[in-house]
Amino acid sequence: MNNNYKMNDTEKSILIGVGVAFVLGIATFLLTSGSTKEKAQAAMNRQKAKYYINDTFHNKNAKKLVDKLSDDEVSKLVATTDKVKDLEDKFGDMSDDLKDFMQDKSKSAKKAVKKIKK
Repeated sequence: MNNNYKMNDTEKSILIGVGVAFVLGIATFLLTSGSTKEKAQAAMNRQKAKYYINDTFHNKNAKKLVDKLSDDEVSKLVATTDKVKDLEDKFGDMSDDLKDFMQDKSKSAKKAVKKIKK
């Protein structure tokens, strides 16, 4: 019975150690400097830009140009591409609505012509 009691103390010690390490890790993450977060965001933006350039132009040279841009230029490029994608989506929705409207008006016009012919 005494061995079980020591094992429980060991387990408690391990759990306390893991808990303290976890709390310290979270605190470190939350308190990291803004520059670290900015660097991580810049790296993500750079990868997004490379993906967009590669997907759009299918050109390795154009993709290499992203590496020559500053972080600010890359973030502006990503923001611009996001806006363009939003506009494309809106334009697509509007063109679908226009197509439906024109089909409805065409049907209405055909019905009116049939009534006139009768």
